[in-house]
Amino acid sequence: MSGEDFLDVARAIVENSGSIVRGYRRNRIVREKTPGDPVTEGDLEVEQYVLSELHRAYPDHGFDSEERGQEREDAEYVWILDPIDGTKYYARGVPIYSISLALRHRGELILGVVFSPETRQMFSAGKGQPATLNERPIRCSETARLDDAILCVEFPSRDRPAEQRRAALEKLGLLMDQARRVRAIGVGALGLCFCAANGFDAYVNLGNGSKEWDLAAGRAILEAAGGQFLRFGPTVVAGPPALCRQLVTLLGLDRRAV
Repeated sequence: MSGEDFLDVARAIVENSGSIVRGYRRNRIVREKTPGDPVTEGDLEVEQYVLSELHRAYPDHGFDSEERGQEREDAEYVWILDPIDGTKYYARGVPIYSISLALRHRGELILGVVFSPETRQMFSAGKGQPATLNERPIRCSETARLDDAILCVEFPSRDRPAEQRRAALEKLGLLMDQARRVRAIGVGALGLCFCAANGFDAYVNLGNGSKEWDLAAGRAILEAAGGQFLRFGPTVVAGPPALCRQLVTLLGLDRRAV
């Protein structure tokens, strides 16, 4: 099966799963993984639907999903699912959440789909294919100077170590001093996709504890749109190469940690 076939299947499954949660009809909280980190009916029902459809289509593939964990992680192909990225927003009826699905082949990300059920924005990309928003090609910003850039920034929450929070605040101050604007939306997949579509000029995650399922699909889309994705321990810098270079220097990031 070609990468285009994988992408068609992934888009169809993710779009169909959006009808489960659209309108917040499944936003009742059923438990908390940790204080302030809820799981809703929608998380569980989207996960069940997407994984069952993928199992049916690709019985030999592996899976790594936020709520269910890993299954056949050593398989040649592994799907990475965040059933709802932005559950805290979804549970409160705020339309800033997405369904995020990526595909890894022998350790390499080859596909990403991020769907916003409330706005019906479908971001996607596959290996050798352009990044798109609702099937229209998108590209990262051409902004070359940090002082002209609008940044999407994520920062640690209260449950992260105090030392990490202090370091993030120092770095946030540097970004606020140098960039034209700094904004936070709190949903990594959408932040990366908006960066891929030239809504933000670059994305900086200052260590909010993101897992692979939070960023994998957005990363695949951003890279297909001409951007870089660089990880330095808990910190991520992503966007056009020229801005990434300036951000790495400004934040004093160690290139050996990439």
